[in-house]
Amino acid sequence: MSLHVKKIKRVAVLIESTRGYSRELIRGIAQFSRQQSHWQVEYTPGGINDLPRHWFKERICDGILARIDTKPMLNALLRTKIPVIDLRRSFSHVDIPCVGPDDRRVIQMLFDHFRHRGLSRFAFVGITRNRHAAMDIRRNTCRELALAHGLAFSDLEIDPADLAGSQSHAMKKLIAWLKRLTYQTAVIACTDDIAFRVLNGCRLIGRSVPSDLAVAGIGNDDCLCELALPTLTSVNLDPKKIGYCAAELLQSMMEKGSTPPNSQLLFQPSMIVPRMSTDTITTSDAVVDKALQFIRLRACDGIQVIDVLRHVHLSRVALENRFKKAIGRTVFQEILDVRLRKVLELLTMTDIPIKAVALETGFEYPEYLMRIFRKKYGQTMKVFRENHRN
Repeated sequence: MSLHVKKIKRVAVLIESTRGYSRELIRGIAQFSRQQSHWQVEYTPGGINDLPRHWFKERICDGILARIDTKPMLNALLRTKIPVIDLRRSFSHVDIPCVGPDDRRVIQMLFDHFRHRGLSRFAFVGITRNRHAAMDIRRNTCRELALAHGLAFSDLEIDPADLAGSQSHAMKKLIAWLKRLTYQTAVIACTDDIAFRVLNGCRLIGRSVPSDLAVAGIGNDDCLCELALPTLTSVNLDPKKIGYCAAELLQSMMEKGSTPPNSQLLFQPSMIVPRMSTDTITTSDAVVDKALQFIRLRACDGIQVIDVLRHVHLSRVALENRFKKAIGRTVFQEILDVRLRKVLELLTMTDIPIKAVALETGFEYPEYLMRIFRKKYGQTMKVFRENHRN
């Protein structure tokens, strides 16, 4: 009896290698490819505009995973008449399935993150409208959320290709806009690249981050986020999972020879990775602010609610009432939140054992930390570390 051997499938990966997000997409594709004995991946590293043109001219592959950046590239891939999946989503089209993060959910998470810190003014920096459909969704969602809550909102459109150097037209435009923003405004940039420029602009004009302006990016490119001054808060879009699922979808399309009816597959972002650029909180209550500052400084030392009460010289009932009115949380919830943010940082940035993580973040019993971590994040600390290592 002869064994059935699957026909080799040649898969072209047209994804740049110059961005952290793109490299994680490739890692996800690689993970799926390793599970397929019949996949042969064709790939050439390069920038988004350095992709091999010969793949567009003749059918030398059975499927394509691409980050489609231009109309000529889109049209060339449509002419191949083979299964293609787009992982960039610059264009709103139905002929090629799109796979990527849920941009509305991304902005909702950042909006909640800033509101959680007491900020009530919002600003958004994005690329020129109608150049990138997903970026337009991010801008529009931010505007809609701010207006729905009756909050101040400002936005800026810039050409990212013209951001290099402090004397470029786009950088001058960004700096002038930053100067006009009101004190204690939350600034959301559509990508980490642009957020990095925002932080540089703030330094050039002497705007303090996060006390004057709090800044967050999207993509969690660890190189950029850690290089930034201060370090940049960003949203982890879980690109490795997106790449894996895109490869899985392509496999199904190559087998069935048809495009799935749902032309857009969106994934929930993994988490916000908080860093120094949003490490601020403000209220209209000076006593609450004093308590919050104490908690931020001492939470991981193992302080309890009673220590906060002693610091501000108030009874528990009085302080709890003021906390709930000012930030909508209890004193204990705030202590726990600060500790868990540090837990996330240690899990993703270090190799120290889980028990040591507990001790470093003020948890006397590691088992208690493990239990509340799993309840909050839906997975064990070990699994989280494996999935979110830089």
